[in-house]
Amino acid sequence: MDADCSASNILQTPTELQSAYQTTMDVYSSSCAPPSNHSLFLCSCLTDRLTSTTESHRSATFTSQSMSPGSGTFSFSNQQSAINSSNSIQVQNCSPLQNSNRIEVFIQPRAQQRLYYESEYESGTFRFIQGVQREQNGKKYEYPAIRVLLEYCDIIPSFYIRVTLTTIQQGHGRRYIHPNLFITPDEVEDLEVLRNDKSLFYPIKKERVDTDRIMEFQRLMMITNKLNKLKEYTSLVSFETNEECPITVQRPKDTINEYQLHKSQLAFSLGQFIDANHFYSIQTIFSDVMEETKDGPSKDIRYPVKSTAASKLYDNFTQDGAIDSKKWEFVDNTGIDVWGIHTQQYYTSNVLTNARCQNNHLVIEARNNTNEGPEFTSARLRCKRAFLYGRLEIRARLPDAKGTWSSFVLVPAERTYGNAMWPDNGQINFVSHVGREPTTIRSSVFIQSNNPRLGGIPFYTADVPDATKSFKTYTLIWSSDEIEMFVRMEDTDRDDRRIFLWEKNDRDWTFWPFDKPFHLEIALDIGGDV
Repeated sequence: MDADCSASNILQTPTELQSAYQTTMDVYSSSCAPPSNHSLFLCSCLTDRLTSTTESHRSATFTSQSMSPGSGTFSFSNQQSAINSSNSIQVQNCSPLQNSNRIEVFIQPRAQQRLYYESEYESGTFRFIQGVQREQNGKKYEYPAIRVLLEYCDIIPSFYIRVTLTTIQQGHGRRYIHPNLFITPDEVEDLEVLRNDKSLFYPIKKERVDTDRIMEFQRLMMITNKLNKLKEYTSLVSFETNEECPITVQRPKDTINEYQLHKSQLAFSLGQFIDANHFYSIQTIFSDVMEETKDGPSKDIRYPVKSTAASKLYDNFTQDGAIDSKKWEFVDNTGIDVWGIHTQQYYTSNVLTNARCQNNHLVIEARNNTNEGPEFTSARLRCKRAFLYGRLEIRARLPDAKGTWSSFVLVPAERTYGNAMWPDNGQINFVSHVGREPTTIRSSVFIQSNNPRLGGIPFYTADVPDATKSFKTYTLIWSSDEIEMFVRMEDTDRDDRRIFLWEKNDRDWTFWPFDKPFHLEIALDIGGDV
């Protein structure tokens, strides 16, 4: 709080207070757009919420991808010759141009691709590999694409385009199958798309190839491996020979640097299956190099997920008046300096002027206290149901008056670790906002080895210019090995901005106490050091 500003001269009249402190939020499942009425919706187990199609896709994909490197159903042959089959296209009948370029890259992938993690995929957010946009004959292309001869369409047995994610060419000229997960939801939605633990196989059919001979790959996903996953790899698989090649370094970070795993390429191979286990390639081409970055371009597609019995909380705030006591409880009779920063509010219980449902909103309001005691009254709500892992979304418009501190935090349901409930058992500071910095959103975690008692706290911030003027959606994705927090700048955006990432990295409870159920708490504090 600024030195020349006190809580008392900020909070003067009830009319001013209501405008300054109306805070509305939604917590709801992954969806393409927020609900029209501002609802609160909290889900506990992300995989329990996925649609049956997505569940099938996840099972099929991650079962095969989690095999040891080098294992798989298919083996490959990359010899540059045509398959000897009476139903195969005869190479000698092609023109010289066609003979040398049966396939060619038409749309290159963008040089920078935004990092995409398994937790985002599990939450129902699909991020596809983006291409360098191009237009031809009135049609726009924005994903990687190749040009293929129409003569290869609808041949029996079918010709396929095999798509593989590879490392860039190493100093000795070799490329490896990239250890990142490489998947597509098309393998479930379109049974003609085949896969193994290395590649995707797309049949060349006229419905896939347009009149300009363009075959676009719109739904390719590259999921970044975490360091602890890379520890499982003792070798990489050669793209050319399918042989396992021992990794020459020990630490995962050294593996990334040695093999430049932050970079990758798409390999497109034209060929046929000789039998169920062998794919015969007659031409392979490579895309330009892609590099994974934290701020690369992306187009996220959020698949709507309906509320299920696994949902921990669903509250529409449709009934004006008191808070639903079956879902929420007041943390009352506390508040003065509760966080050790000399705040001046007192949390009340069941006082409509401090917390209520109004116009499909949850409103939390701080007011001057006209009775004896603390200078201000406010409210602190706790969700009665605790949850472990999942996706939490809050839609909120935050107060802009100096001296206010709005907080959305997750606190442990019970003490499991150490000698003290706090900070030994953790705290997830999902959204923290102070009125004197109205455009700044903060996120962090408090743990035994990182908390205010130890001095400076590494808060991560995002600049949200209209956080106090418009409703914004804030998202928490919590899994067994990481916590991520995002903000959606505009309702129409499909690309959330990440504020914060906290990874377990196989560390103990002093760094990761977040493997037990937590409660959501919402509070509005006044004065003190804020």
